[in-house]
Amino acid sequence: MEKLRNSLAGRLIAGAALWTVALLIAGALVLTTQYQRSVHRVDDERLDAVIESLAAFSEMAQDGQFYLSKMPGDPRFERAFSGQYWQISLVDDDGTQRQIARSESLFDSELDIPQTIFQQASKSTGSNVKAALTGPDNEPLRSLTRIVRLPDQISVLAITAGADRRPGDKEIARFRLVVAWTLGLFATGLVIAVILQVRIGLAPIYKIRKAIAQVREGETEAVEGNYPAELMPLTEELNNLLGHNREVVERARTHVGNLAHALKTPISVLLNETSQNKPGLEELVQRQASAMARQVDHHLRRASAAARAQVLGSRTPVAEAVDDMQRTLARLFKDKNIHFETKIPPELTFRGERQDLDELLGNLMENACKWSNGVVHIHAEPSSKSTIDISVEDDGAGLPAQKRKAVLARGERLDESAPGSGLGLSIVNDLVGAYGGKFWLEGSDLGGLKVVLRLPSVTNPSHL
Repeated sequence: MEKLRNSLAGRLIAGAALWTVALLIAGALVLTTQYQRSVHRVDDERLDAVIESLAAFSEMAQDGQFYLSKMPGDPRFERAFSGQYWQISLVDDDGTQRQIARSESLFDSELDIPQTIFQQASKSTGSNVKAALTGPDNEPLRSLTRIVRLPDQISVLAITAGADRRPGDKEIARFRLVVAWTLGLFATGLVIAVILQVRIGLAPIYKIRKAIAQVREGETEAVEGNYPAELMPLTEELNNLLGHNREVVERARTHVGNLAHALKTPISVLLNETSQNKPGLEELVQRQASAMARQVDHHLRRASAAARAQVLGSRTPVAEAVDDMQRTLARLFKDKNIHFETKIPPELTFRGERQDLDELLGNLMENACKWSNGVVHIHAEPSSKSTIDISVEDDGAGLPAQKRKAVLARGERLDESAPGSGLGLSIVNDLVGAYGGKFWLEGSDLGGLKVVLRLPSVTNPSHL
C-alpha cells in the first residue's frame, strides 16, 4: 500500500479506475431503474386498458342485476390461475363492498382487496389506485383499482385488475444481470486501457531515468534523446546541473593543481638548501614559507569563492550591501570626511553570496576612500537581463592607462607608502572570475580612478 501511494503510475491508475467503476455503477443503477419503471409502466398501461374495457362493458338490468355486455378478449382471463385476473365489486352507500363479477381465471376464489384500497379509490373517482395483492395461487400481484359510477345509475362499482409480478421481476433481474456483466467487461477494458495509457504516457519518464543511470555509470555525459515538449525543460535543467557539477569538479581540480604547482618550487628550494646546510638558511626558510603561505591563502580563497559562486539560489540586494559598507567606511575614514554619493535602484539583486559582495565592495570602496580627496561615487545599474554593473570612482589622483593592468598582478604595489598587502584588486579579480563576471578600470569624470564590476543578477527578484 505504501508503494502504491508513492507511485505516480499507481495513483493515476487507481484514480482512473475508481472514477471509471463509480461512473459505471451509477450508469448501471440508472439503466436498471429506468428499465424497471418501463416494465411496470407497461404492466400498468395494460391493466388500465382492462379496467377501461370492463367499465365500458358494465351494464345494469332493469331488475338491478349487473351484467357484462362483452367479456375482455384476453384468453388468459379464461384459464384458471393464469396470472391475469379481474374482479368487479359493488360498493354500497355505507362503504361495504361485495363481489358481483370476476374472471374465470380466479376459478372458485376471489381477490382479497383491503378496505383501505376502496377508501383511497373512493376519494379519487376515475383514477387508479396501485396495490400489491396476493393471487389465488399465492403469487404476488400488481393491481389497479378504480371506482366507476355507471351512467343513469346510483350504483358504484369497484373494478380491480391484477397481473402476476413474477414474469416482470424475472425480466428485470435478467436485465440487471446483463447490465452487470456488460458494464463489468467495460470496466475491465477501461482499466486495462488506463494502465496502457499510463504506461505509454510515463514511458518518457522511464526513458529519462535510464538516461540518468547511463550518465551515472559513465556511459554518457548528458541526458540525450527526444522527449515530449513538457519534459524538454526538465532534460535541459538536468543537463545544466550535470554541467554545473562538472564545472565545480574541474574548478576544484584546477585549484588543487595550481596550488601544487605553486608550492613545488618553494619546497624544492627548501629541500635543496636544507640538504646542503648553507648559511642564511633561516632567512631563506622564512621567505619561502611566507611565499607558500600566500599561495595557500590565495588558492584557498579562490576555491572558497568558486564554491560559493556555484551555490544555486543565493541572492543579495546590492543597495543594502552598499549602505552597510558605506557606514563602516565612513567611521573608518572619518578624519577625511568623505562624501559618498550612491545611485542604486532598490530592486537590483546580485546572484551570489552576501559575504562575497561585501568583500568586493569592501576592497573597491576602501581603495577609493584611501586615494580620494573627499568624494566617492558608487553607482549600479542593470547592463542586461542577467547582469548588473557596479562602479566605484573617486576624485583622487587617478591612474595612468599604462599602469592599470599592473595593479591586477598579484602583489603589485603602486605606492609602497600606502598600507595594505597589494592583493586587494587581485582578490577582486579572483572573486569576479569565480562568478563568471568581468572587472575593468577606467578614468573617472571626478578625476580619479573608476572601477567597474559586471556581476550576475537575479532576473526577477520580486518573483522569488
